[in-house]
Amino acid sequence: MLPSLPFALSSWCVKQQHIDLVAEGFWEELLDSYQPNFTVMDCKLADSVYELHVRLLGADRATVLGEFHHVAHEGEQDRQENKNWHHVSHVFQRYGAGLRYVHFLHKAKEVETPAGFLRTRVTDSSVSAQLRD
Repeated sequence: MLPSLPFALSSWCVKQQHIDLVAEGFWEELLDSYQPNFTVMDCKLADSVYELHVRLLGADRATVLGEFHHVAHEGEQDRQENKNWHHVSHVFQRYGAGLRYVHFLHKAKEVETPAGFLRTRVTDSSVSAQLRD
């Protein structure tokens, strides 16, 4: 028999967004020829159950030109200077022609302890473009 754990997990809190890059002011030639770098960032409380999934998508919203996945489970130790917050980021480069959308999804679970629920907090979520010299 497995020992009982001092915590239980609640359901996922999921937040996602499709970013239409052309509607945001990027023109197709810039995206196809110049291909600016795109950085995705998120901050979460350390020692929590959290996932970040980002996909670069073509005009049909199905063709995947690049993707990044980060998964952190309860109890994992983050090796950051600030032990309360963990910064998650990724830079997409040289993703090829056809990029039109960014799909950004993060999800987190609260952890139930004998003292009550500990919320997984996520903040400062962003997608930014960097023009190179």
